[in-house]
Amino acid sequence: MQINGKVVQAPSEEVVVIPRGEENIVFKAKAVLDFEAFEKLNPMPEPPEILYPGGVKSLNVEDEGYQKKIDEWAQSKTDWMILKSLEATEGLTWDTVDKSDPQTWGNYRSELASVFTPGEVAKIIEAVMLACGLIQERIDEATKRFLAGPQE
Repeated sequence: MQINGKVVQAPSEEVVVIPRGEENIVFKAKAVLDFEAFEKLNPMPEPPEILYPGGVKSLNVEDEGYQKKIDEWAQSKTDWMILKSLEATEGLTWDTVDKSDPQTWGNYRSELASVFTPGEVAKIIEAVMLACGLIQERIDEATKRFLAGPQE
């Protein structure tokens, strides 16, 4: 793909280095561009149907149970994205996360919290958000630079 004759590159990796005594722990986060594997493992919930008199059917997206399932599904999608992004980290393995079991995806939080400070965990997650283009501040800064035009 090109824009104005320039090839559009995939987002680069983000790197977080956490010092531990004489060694450094290096996390890498890459952009997640494809969610097909997530959708196969954890499809979006369907809202229940309402049957009205006369046989008219409608989807009840306001149903409390459906709303709860959507919230859980959205959290699961975020958890999967974080795990998928952090796959760029060489040698990273999880003790309680099974990538084929959506019920375990959120376990990365307790695993990180068991060995890293809250600030360090925040930096790791921030790297994922940066890699995946989910930091609005960065988008806003790029937009301002574009709108300002070339500086003389």
